[in-house]
Amino acid sequence: MVKTHYKLFSCLWELTLKCNLNCMHCGSVAGLARQQELTLSECFRIADEIIELKCKELTFIGGEIFLYPGWEKIANYLSKQGIVVNLMSNGYRIGKNEINQIKFAYLSNVGISLDGTETVHNRIRGNKHSFSQIQKTFNLLNQAEIPIGVVTSLLEMNYASLEKLYQFLVENNVNLWQIQLVNPMGNMINKKELILNRKHIPSLINFIREKNKDRYMLVVAADNIGYYDDNEAYIRGRDNPICYWSGCQAGITSLFIDSVGNVKGCGALYDKKFIEGNLKQNSLAEIWTNKKNFSYNRKFKTDLLSGNCKSCDVGSVCQGGCRASNYFMTNSLYENAFCSHINHN
Repeated sequence: MVKTHYKLFSCLWELTLKCNLNCMHCGSVAGLARQQELTLSECFRIADEIIELKCKELTFIGGEIFLYPGWEKIANYLSKQGIVVNLMSNGYRIGKNEINQIKFAYLSNVGISLDGTETVHNRIRGNKHSFSQIQKTFNLLNQAEIPIGVVTSLLEMNYASLEKLYQFLVENNVNLWQIQLVNPMGNMINKKELILNRKHIPSLINFIREKNKDRYMLVVAADNIGYYDDNEAYIRGRDNPICYWSGCQAGITSLFIDSVGNVKGCGALYDKKFIEGNLKQNSLAEIWTNKKNFSYNRKFKTDLLSGNCKSCDVGSVCQGGCRASNYFMTNSLYENAFCSHINHN
């Protein structure tokens, strides 16, 4: 195996594209399973390869993760090897059986996607029962004393419901809330008019900072929110004494595996040109250590920055922000549409 100085820290693993909802903002256009999705035995082989690379954290996603039979067996195997494992679910079909699976899997927490108060969430999710099912899911998770995380995807239509949603999450003992922006990809292609207006970004960042002061839960800005205004150190989490955006980590410390074994640096880069290899043909180590792979980040130079990012005084650190957001909003990997840095205002 060729050595590389890039150390894998986190992995996002999509086990199936099969889903029981049809969400307005779904980037992967989930619904039906892909042809020839990875078998359980193939997944265990890949799990060993993830362990070999000494990955520290892993999140399972779908589609809807609970529609992949045996997911909990893979999660249990990884957890027992010391990897911090969790999952993301739409929360629609979690019952007692799924609670037992979660316990067996030794998850660090269960992430639920929730995009607003009842009316707006149901509209985004395309199902009039989605919100009420999430309330039942929260009840089950709390009864089982399973830590709950929530991810909210922001559009123009649900931005105004953030405060009410925050109160709902507090009432339901949610301890981690990640807020992210929707990109115009997948089901949102050619629907930029529904994307959150940039004018809301300063107040959104201030909202995240203020809610963290309450200390009811940790509120985290996703990779496509920021960067480098006075709030930066208060919106990135608690991993370090001073937290700040240090550039896209796709192919640097993180990677994504889809349900047929394709490997990319980031799951939100929904374009075949970002596929670096397939785990049915090559090992994960071969893909990760290939010097030609993940070149958009591993070979980054500041002269690649474009638009407002080109002359930015922190461009060498920020490196232009979120690659996926950039790609779908500005058609450039190195120009950010949502930056809050004062030089861009």
